[in-house]
Amino acid sequence: MFIFLLSVVFALEFLIYFFFLPPALLYFLVVIAFDAVIYFITIFFISHFVDEPILTLIGRVKKTSLTLKPSRKKGFNGEFDEILKEVDRLAETLKRERDGLLETYNEYRNIVESLEEGIIMTTANGEILMINHGAEKIFSTHRANWKGKNINEFFRFYEIIPGEIKKIISSKKTGKKLIIRQVSMEVGGRFNALYIFEDVTEVKNLENALSRAENLALLGKITASVAHEIKNPLASLKLSVQLLKKQLGNSNSEILETINVLDKEVRRLEERSKGFLEFSNPKYEFKALNVIEVVTEAVKLARIRARDRNIQITTDYSDENVVVLGDMNALNSAFLNVLVNAMDACEENGKISIKVKKEEKMVTISFTDNGKGISPDALDYIFEPFFTLKNGGTGLGMSIVKRVVTSHGGKVKVMSKKGEGTTVNLYIPLLGDDNG
Repeated sequence: MFIFLLSVVFALEFLIYFFFLPPALLYFLVVIAFDAVIYFITIFFISHFVDEPILTLIGRVKKTSLTLKPSRKKGFNGEFDEILKEVDRLAETLKRERDGLLETYNEYRNIVESLEEGIIMTTANGEILMINHGAEKIFSTHRANWKGKNINEFFRFYEIIPGEIKKIISSKKTGKKLIIRQVSMEVGGRFNALYIFEDVTEVKNLENALSRAENLALLGKITASVAHEIKNPLASLKLSVQLLKKQLGNSNSEILETINVLDKEVRRLEERSKGFLEFSNPKYEFKALNVIEVVTEAVKLARIRARDRNIQITTDYSDENVVVLGDMNALNSAFLNVLVNAMDACEENGKISIKVKKEEKMVTISFTDNGKGISPDALDYIFEPFFTLKNGGTGLGMSIVKRVVTSHGGKVKVMSKKGEGTTVNLYIPLLGDDNG
């Protein structure tokens, strides 16, 4: 169009010059005026019919590229309209591709976030790019605390040795046992590393518990066998010692003193054998009973021994009628074992307090002493059979306590501080309407 207008201008100028033959100055002025008119007409034409549509087209293309929404507005004809239609078709294609990618991304993200395993992705240099919810849960942290930091810093903080990858390791920071796997992967032409953390704490605990149960079962069989083997000879020995004491009377004090020591030791062996039998083969007869009466009976027996060392035993009952389903003899034995341990831990003029309190559906029986306490290392083993901190102890007392209480559907919790005393809490379910 612009070329056509220039051609018309040159044609008109040629006609004016050859047919009208004006003076040179007049011709020059006419040409300049005519060129100026044509210039302004051309500028208007280009601005209105070329620049404005192109700018409008560019604006619509930019908007479409940002939103991926087709521009359905009319106002274009010819090539501009065809260009806009192609842009709209491209926008629709890109939108479908984007929606598909977003859907796939969300699916994979939901899968990664729902995994129990912890996943951390890093760059080749170890910079942390991504941490999933599983890793947050395992390490009790938040991904924002570590994103952008180096994985080696993460390992140092949680006391994890990278050289132990693919082995079961323990993190002292979390107290958990973990298996770590490292996978190399390429993302966008760059090599990244993927660390997968599997929490096997519960599995290892179950394996240890199973192993311990098997060992205890074997130990129980051996213990029961030994206890039965010595039971009858002990009974005969005990009867013989009693007959000797009757026959001698007071005739020989030295011999009588020796026999008394023998009688005492026989009785001690008999108590030990009963303890072994009780540990290896407990038999319970469950019935409704008032736990206050059982505690009171155990305290009466303990006070006989406590008087010799001036140990004070006090009781505090929030209710006089606390009914549980249990075996009276077994619970009495459990309470008495805790009291004996408390008395052994106390010095002369020591104090032991007993509190019985209802809490929701459980009754809590607390035994607190002001004795020498238990070290943190020993606390982990006090329920192990034959583990003892006392000279001459069997190490079965707390094992029996735990077995009795757990057999009644309860649990045992021990809190102690070296040099400050110990508290043993026994939790036993209340019976029926009494659990309110």
